[in-house]
Amino acid sequence: MRKLVSSLLFFGLIASSPFASAAKRSAPVVARFGGECNGAKFTFSADLKRLINNLGERNAFPAHLPFGYDAFAYDLNRDGRNEYFVRLSCGGTGNCSWGIFSDQPARLRGIFTAWFFYVHRRAGSWSTLSTYTREGGDQGEIATLGYKRRRYMETSSRIEHGYPGNWQPFLKRMGMPKCN
Repeated sequence: MRKLVSSLLFFGLIASSPFASAAKRSAPVVARFGGECNGAKFTFSADLKRLINNLGERNAFPAHLPFGYDAFAYDLNRDGRNEYFVRLSCGGTGNCSWGIFSDQPARLRGIFTAWFFYVHRRAGSWSTLSTYTREGGDQGEIATLGYKRRRYMETSSRIEHGYPGNWQPFLKRMGMPKCN
């Protein structure tokens, strides 16, 4: 009996450890976007163009079309239609504000700021995203975005510091996007 209780406690501790929960959360990366890469040019519906422009006016994003035509496309929910990551504005460090949009019907699915972002293999109905926002030097913020209440929102974040010989460990682990 004592061995059974010890075994159950041991496996319970392993299953609840940070390493086990991180392994469950972090599905493999299936797409990498952002940085200095340009997206593809898309012809959006009139409704989506209007949504992007209205969002820019309401939120002071200076990304009026045609800048908004430059986007990365990926089917985040496996419905056979791409969602679009549209660069809304960028700062001097390379970080940009991105809007996630669906077309037909035109919908805003979320807004986030990042230098690079990663799409993970779908574990539920929508893919999870990871972002890396450069904060200067060897420091960056790593955030996870999940799809909740019909919108992508941040579910966790942490700051990562590099060290001599490995200045941006997260980017090395995740890989850099390959620009077309």
